[in-house]
Amino acid sequence: MMLPQLPLSLTPPRQPRFENFVVGRNQAAVVTLRQGLLEGQWYLLSGPEGCGKSHLALAALAEWAAQGRQLRYVPCRDARVIDLLAHCESEQVIVDDIDVLAASIEGERALFNAMNAWRAGKATVLLTTSARSAFVLPDLASRVGQAAKLVLKPLDDAGLEQLISYLIHDFQLVPGRGLKDYLLRHGPRNGDRLTGLFELMSRRALAERRVVSVPLARECLEQSRAID
Repeated sequence: MMLPQLPLSLTPPRQPRFENFVVGRNQAAVVTLRQGLLEGQWYLLSGPEGCGKSHLALAALAEWAAQGRQLRYVPCRDARVIDLLAHCESEQVIVDDIDVLAASIEGERALFNAMNAWRAGKATVLLTTSARSAFVLPDLASRVGQAAKLVLKPLDDAGLEQLISYLIHDFQLVPGRGLKDYLLRHGPRNGDRLTGLFELMSRRALAERRVVSVPLARECLEQSRAID
């Protein structure tokens, strides 16, 4: 018996880069991240969930890597974060979502010890957070408070429309009639969720051999809300 042929993904994963980040009202922060990070300085990139902090962190990481720099990336949502922080001596370090470690004594100590090592090594450090982290360790709160603040604002309607256009291009989709307008009215206003919606629409359109249309977008929205 022949097994059914499984559809293959023909679109590479979307790569977070400065070029495909919708700047919106965040011109100053993006320029600083791309051109103005000073050697040996610490920076704290903050903003609401889904506004693009991780995108920008990974974009900065890619540019550092292209320059041949010694670097480390520590995603705090990774189950191995304690071990990652214990072994991340480098010239340049990015620690994503530090607020995840708040109220975890082990996590806070690991971050504090790592920050002491980075200071001694004069590393350039970029931290990201979604909120003002309620760290239990006063010394850690003080250390984080010494970082230069960069604040991201959420996208407005014009920014969301631009992001939808970027996502259509990045996922190599041919949009059905009215798709953009439908997503602007009914889609998530959170950039991360909108990207996730496009990933789902792209997979389903390929697997089911369907056009990326308003009906498909509606089904995918319902599916993603059920998962949440």
